[in-house]
Amino acid sequence: MKSTLTPPRNSRGHRVPKAVLREVRAVTTRARSLLGGEPDPEVPDEFPAAEAALAELVGELATAGHAGAVLDLFIEVSDVRERLRQAQLDLRVRVHAQVQEALTRLQDARSVARLAECVPEAVCRLGFDRALFSEIRESVWVPRSCVVLGDPGWAAEILRIGRAESPVLDRTVVETEAVRRRRALLVTDAQREARGLACLVEAARLESYVVAPVAGDDGVLGLVHADRHVQERQVDEFDREVLGTFAQGLGIAFRRTLLVERLHSLRTEVGRFTMTIADAMDRILSDSHPATPVIGDPVVPPPGPVPVRSFVESALTPRQLEVLRLMGDGRTNAAIAARLTISEDTAKSHVKQILRKLGAANRAEAVSLFLRTQQGRGIPESA
Repeated sequence: MKSTLTPPRNSRGHRVPKAVLREVRAVTTRARSLLGGEPDPEVPDEFPAAEAALAELVGELATAGHAGAVLDLFIEVSDVRERLRQAQLDLRVRVHAQVQEALTRLQDARSVARLAECVPEAVCRLGFDRALFSEIRESVWVPRSCVVLGDPGWAAEILRIGRAESPVLDRTVVETEAVRRRRALLVTDAQREARGLACLVEAARLESYVVAPVAGDDGVLGLVHADRHVQERQVDEFDREVLGTFAQGLGIAFRRTLLVERLHSLRTEVGRFTMTIADAMDRILSDSHPATPVIGDPVVPPPGPVPVRSFVESALTPRQLEVLRLMGDGRTNAAIAARLTISEDTAKSHVKQILRKLGAANRAEAVSLFLRTQQGRGIPESA
């Protein structure tokens, strides 16, 4: 990969639709011919340049008199200018719909880590061709994921250098201002503005880019960078607006995903706690005995030897004993679940606990141990 910086590009922003651009260039040529001026260079295919060219023509025609040809051309220029503005409006509507679609796609990410990996790809669906997502850890921003359309190797190199640099958010980088103000910024001259990121600027060959902060509940949690390097076009104010809108929605997506992660973790912990409580209650109930009989009480049977509970019965809860007996009948987890009206996952959990409590290596050993203790009604002899 070359390390030299490429020269600045002249094209900026989004392209004017070809049909509208042809009208702009045609009416500009006719106006210059009518007004007797020098022919202008071809109007660039970008909205700001096309709008500026038409605005200049309107001003010149307004002071060129009221001849029929001038008035006709003035009306034509005004009509073309209106179509150009409508094309800009259509572009805004289309791109903002793409923002909503990109954010909707991100809802499929089931974890914060996966969401962070998907961000650059989503940004490139908005018309950008390079995107970088970075986490902010205290005052340091760490590149997390990157996409360069058509060049994954370059994306990996940008990530490697960015992580090695670990840029600090201080006064030398414009990203600090984006974080402080919590708004997207447009950088039109990266070599001059990004003073603290010399290595990263050179590796990415940055010229102009947009950067937007991603806000979480406890402050700014990340940054999104994007540009149009592959298209050989510079970004503009509309790109800044688009990325800023996307970053706002992305912040909501991160907060939602983090909440879902916490709820899943909480549900797991509650499930474990509930299982522990259930086991404890089963043990308490299985270990409870009636009061000691009083000798001579006519309603109490004469005292006799107290049955000795087996090792297995002492170690397991009543429910686990039921499962073990069904295991002894040769039933599978699915059959046990159907017999006891429980889920198969619960049946599997009971089997695992039985093996653990009895120190058995497998189901057959656990069943054998149970049968031997039932015969001996005591702690089995060691093999």
